[in-house]
Amino acid sequence: MAVVSGMPPILRLRRSAQSGAKGMTAAWQVVYTENTSPSALAYIFAGAEFNLTPMAAGDVIEVRIRKILVPTGVWVNHDAKTYRDAPDPASPARHIGSILDVYGVEISMRQTSVAVALLTLECEFYDAKRLGLA
Repeated sequence: MAVVSGMPPILRLRRSAQSGAKGMTAAWQVVYTENTSPSALAYIFAGAEFNLTPMAAGDVIEVRIRKILVPTGVWVNHDAKTYRDAPDPASPARHIGSILDVYGVEISMRQTSVAVALLTLECEFYDAKRLGLA
């Protein structure tokens, strides 16, 4: 007699291949993106960490988080953060929390003020997708 198992899909958390050193520019540049539109497969952008240690007095880094909210929709702003000057050396890393998503998440960064030179920041991105989809 055959037995059928009704195992629910399992999300697999992983470090995104988009992680790594990101050189800043004056224009917005995408540092992480996941665009599943027009599918309807939900996943979790599990968060990001980025290291602001290279920043000095006079540096300004902007981070923009955008989402696609409807099938075949366009990117809309979800959140934005601005970081100025050198970070506290005791805690130079910054965090973006998890975002539930269906159609797309994008993280962009730019350096709008330069103390000495355009910076390179180390970034880590994590997402959780159904097994077999990632």
